[in-house]
Amino acid sequence: MPTMKQQSGKDGLKARGPYANGQQRREEFVSRAFGVFATSGFQRLSLRKIAQELGVSHAALSYHFPSKEDLLQAVFELQSEHDRPLLEKALAERGLLDLLPELVRQNEAIPGLIQLDATMQAEGIRPDHPAHDFTVQRINQLNFDILRELERERDRGRLRPDLNLEITARQLTAMVRGLQMQWLYDPTLDMAAHMTAFLSLLRP
Repeated sequence: MPTMKQQSGKDGLKARGPYANGQQRREEFVSRAFGVFATSGFQRLSLRKIAQELGVSHAALSYHFPSKEDLLQAVFELQSEHDRPLLEKALAERGLLDLLPELVRQNEAIPGLIQLDATMQAEGIRPDHPAHDFTVQRINQLNFDILRELERERDRGRLRPDLNLEITARQLTAMVRGLQMQWLYDPTLDMAAHMTAFLSLLRP
C-alpha cells in the first residue's frame, strides 16, 4: 500500500494538508506551553488548566498531548532540537572546557527555562510523581553528554590524566544545576566566572 508521500494527484495533496496544519498546531502548543510551565511549575497544573492558559479547548490540546507529561516532554525536546545542532558544532570546534562557561552565561537570557528545569528537578524527586521517570532520563542524558565531551577533551590532552571522568562528569552537572539554582535567587551571581574557576582545576 502506498504511503501518504507516495500518493500522487489531487487526493495525495489533500492528505498532506491536514497533517501539515496539525503539526503546525502541535508546535504552536508546545512553544506557548513553555511559558505556562515556567510560570506555574508542573505539579499544580492540569491539562485542562494548561488549555485554559493557552486559550484553547481541552479537547484540542489533549488530541495532540494525552497528558501534561507528554506536553512537558515535547517542550524540552523542542528546546533540545533547536539548540543541539549549533551546540554539537561548537563543541567539536572548541571543546567543553572552553565552551561550558559561555553556555552557562547564555542561559541567563532564558530564566524561564532555568526555573522550569529547577522546578522539575524538585517536583520529580518522588518515585510516584508522574514526571519522575522523565526527569531521571534527562539527568542521565546530561551526565552521559558531559562524560562523552570529557572523554574527547582527555583524548585531546586537555585534561589532567589523574581524573576519574565519571566522577568529574557528575561534579560538572551538579555544579551547573547548583549555580543555576543560586542564580535564580541572586541574579547578580556570575555563574560563568565560577564555572571557569572550577574548570581550570581540571586542566593539565
